[in-house]
Amino acid sequence: MIQVIQADYQNKVHRAAILELINLYACDDMGQNEPLDAEIKSRLLDDLSARPWVHIFLAHENEEMIGIAVGIEGFSTFNSAPLINIHDVYVKSNFRRRGVASALFESIEATARQFGCCKLTLEVLDGNYPAQKAYRKIGFVPYTVNDIAEVAQFWQKHLQ
Repeated sequence: MIQVIQADYQNKVHRAAILELINLYACDDMGQNEPLDAEIKSRLLDDLSARPWVHIFLAHENEEMIGIAVGIEGFSTFNSAPLINIHDVYVKSNFRRRGVASALFESIEATARQFGCCKLTLEVLDGNYPAQKAYRKIGFVPYTVNDIAEVAQFWQKHLQ
């Protein structure tokens, strides 16, 4: 049975799972196709734990950690209310299409409701059709504020 917990940065099992799952995601085709840089890996847990607005959700089946979702609190000015942006979602390949992502999203949504959030947001790559299908099934739709502006795009500018 799949269960989801919020990660505790003081728990050695959770710490190991966060590093393992984020590194697997980084190695994935929908990640960066390569492992995390050793320097980043060495400080990631400390950097995450220093940010109380970052929430890590871990899915496990029995003793194996099989999925992760990283939620980051934000704020909707149009709603004058908090939101959670689901920044990273990863499920081990041999556990995909078994409801792991749905379980992760149910926990995130419950937490968001506790915080009084107005919505959940996420980014998804144009070519990641399996994720898009899963997100639509969960109730997500492409973001737009009105019919004139069309669908939002997620852009970036590297600073380093």
